[in-house]
Amino acid sequence: MIKLLKNIFSIRTITRRMRVAFMSLLLLLFVSGAISLLELERVSKDTEDILLASKENVDLAGSMLTALNEQNDVMITLAVASGKFDDIKKHSTRCEESISHLEHSTALAQRKMQKTETPEAADSLVVVTSRVNNLARSYINGEVHRAIAISLLDSLAVAPTTHEWYVKEYLPEYEMTTQHITEYMTGAHNTLGPEVNNLSHTARRAVTPVFISLMVMMVIVVMFHYFVNHYYVRPILRINRSLGDHLTYKKPFDGEIPCRDEMVALRDRIAQLVNKQSKNTIE
Repeated sequence: MIKLLKNIFSIRTITRRMRVAFMSLLLLLFVSGAISLLELERVSKDTEDILLASKENVDLAGSMLTALNEQNDVMITLAVASGKFDDIKKHSTRCEESISHLEHSTALAQRKMQKTETPEAADSLVVVTSRVNNLARSYINGEVHRAIAISLLDSLAVAPTTHEWYVKEYLPEYEMTTQHITEYMTGAHNTLGPEVNNLSHTARRAVTPVFISLMVMMVIVVMFHYFVNHYYVRPILRINRSLGDHLTYKKPFDGEIPCRDEMVALRDRIAQLVNKQSKNTIE
């Protein structure tokens, strides 16, 4: 059974061995190239995803800062600069829009952070933006003015002003919210660290098949050189030398030169031709 399988899978001709050798090299190159292309395609897609995620985080942080700064401008106009009565409604509308915009952006940031390894990173941002929004709402709803009026009735001291309210209550919350938005933007970039590491490993995987293929091909080429030299080049050189000695010095042709496959048939036919010529010459 073993002998039968050996005969089935054995390759007995030079042509087939050459064909199998070159087809093996081509197959190895094709497989390694296909794997590398797939991995490079994955690297390209992961890179696009990382850049898109980074851009979305920066745009979202910029949107939050824009809404917060617009709200702060309204608070300065109303509470510090004492905006005109005719403009109060317009500024209140702007403030409501900025509050709504900030709430929407913060909620979106929180949902995005839920998909990362540190979902709690956006919780503090939600808290501080809620506080600053509540302060802005309390001013445009008149709660701050009512509190100041009540303090005027209950106290004989110097009455507080909206300017003082802005400096003591709103401004610290505004600055804290700005700081948290900046930290969110920085933290969002840090959450991309594992993805960047995975991208690095994917790039290595894309190069590894090519490197292995090159190493294997070098080994195959060395082995191919050895077998060709041992089984074909040396026998041909010996046959050529023996035939040359026979033609020049009339030495007997060496019919026992170790050969394989077609080289055996070539050696035997040359030996037969030499022997036949020698017999004809003797006759």
